[in-house]
Amino acid sequence: MKGFKDDTWINGIGDLFRRTDGTRWGVNLSIYPSRESGRDATSLSNAPVLVRKKIINQTSEYSLTRYEKSFSVTSTNDWLVESLGNCPALERRLPIERQQYCFVFPLPDGTKLYLPQFELARALFFHNGYLARTSLLHDALSNEFSVEFGETGRAIINVLDTCNCPVDLFNDYGYRRVLAWILIDADARASFESIGNLQMLDGYSVGQYRRWTFQFAPPPLEGARLHVKGHFDPESRALLVYEINGIREIPSNLPDNIEFFSPKFYSQVAGKGHKVGDGADRPSGHNVDDSVEASQENRPVLIGDISTEFSLARAVETSKISQKRRPIGLGGDHEGELSEASRDVSTEEQGPNGDLPSAEWDNLDEQTDDAHLYLNKFTSYFEMLKLLQNNHGCQIIQYPLRKLPSIGRCKKHILKSDGNPRCFSVTRVNTSNGTYVLLEVDTSDSKEALSTRVINARAISNLEESISEIEKRLLKASLSWPTEFLDSLFGTKNHFGIPHQKSGNDGVLTVEDVQKWALRFSIKIV
Repeated sequence: MKGFKDDTWINGIGDLFRRTDGTRWGVNLSIYPSRESGRDATSLSNAPVLVRKKIINQTSEYSLTRYEKSFSVTSTNDWLVESLGNCPALERRLPIERQQYCFVFPLPDGTKLYLPQFELARALFFHNGYLARTSLLHDALSNEFSVEFGETGRAIINVLDTCNCPVDLFNDYGYRRVLAWILIDADARASFESIGNLQMLDGYSVGQYRRWTFQFAPPPLEGARLHVKGHFDPESRALLVYEINGIREIPSNLPDNIEFFSPKFYSQVAGKGHKVGDGADRPSGHNVDDSVEASQENRPVLIGDISTEFSLARAVETSKISQKRRPIGLGGDHEGELSEASRDVSTEEQGPNGDLPSAEWDNLDEQTDDAHLYLNKFTSYFEMLKLLQNNHGCQIIQYPLRKLPSIGRCKKHILKSDGNPRCFSVTRVNTSNGTYVLLEVDTSDSKEALSTRVINARAISNLEESISEIEKRLLKASLSWPTEFLDSLFGTKNHFGIPHQKSGNDGVLTVEDVQKWALRFSIKIV
């Protein structure tokens, strides 16, 4: 981050501020060493990575020991509010943060937890700079989105022309789900909007600046599980939370199906276009300059530094409604990306005067258990498996559908067509000729389906470990089976591929097609 020296420690987080004649909010920090110039502060756009004891511009390895704890929330209604200065586990009484607000509540084992309100808001809401900036604006959600409720279990979220959210974020099913939760769930929305409301109510002006001590009303969170890291004081049994690593099983009241609509959206369809490059060459890291506006000339580069797990107790399906289609070539879609990625970027809002390429923090690790929502992607394949069992004497054991993991900068775990997760099916098939494990990948966003991989079960020593490694290598190979790795793991004669059944009906398999597919399978394995 520009302006900070190498290996700068965040020791405390203080008040928020902005110029009375401006709109850009900053966050006062207690850091060591101090900035090269100017005040020890940063833009609110960087809220996703503002965590106590985090190291900015880290160049050396440090042995960091943190007290970790997991617990379930019964209710937030009985949480007390105290100043951080009252916490016995506070290691240093820094003037900049003593008046910051904490939620205080006991745990069943007698631990007294001090949870800084800014950190809870970061884990719940501040998954990118856009959400952090929007939270302080009064009635911003109503000005940028409108929600329509249709038939039972369905809603449409209209993204208005006034919306400042980068369009590319709607391609990510995790962000769509978080945004739907904020917009539609009454408790979540009231909590998010309390940030801007309390800023309007309690903020005050001093000279040329408006200042505010961060505070908000949390949602009930009944039954949610938190995993936290912090500093524990054995004498008082007080735990000061530095970071929430994960907040899971969040209760919600949402329709089963939620669609986002904007005239700016387009859907990607496989075309016959020429092969294009793999996008811009990305530098090993980025230098974030929060002092200038971001350019409108590029799609925001996603940068990650801290990952926070987030999941809802009940999965809901989200999708984009697109009126426009864009064909993509064999190499992917990189329109709006620079031919050579810049190391210097800005995480501020995109604007007409922006000179630096736009970037957006990506700290969301969305882990809602939702694989069952995408079973329809495998309808024909599952029908073929049923025929193997009913007509060809096979015993079929299907494992729960899996979502392919996120691996570094690779985006192949997301379907280009609808932004939903790419899923992976694992099935055990017992036949008179032996037992096999079948691997099937959703390639519905491509004109060419990946063949089903068949592995002799006798060659598999640990199924879960083998599948996890295959998933990673599959993604690294751009959705091609890693045959050399499979050879080394199982032996060249213990795995093979069976191509998908061809169809002359625009890719839709008829009953006869599925029957032919099952027959070809049975010839290979029975």
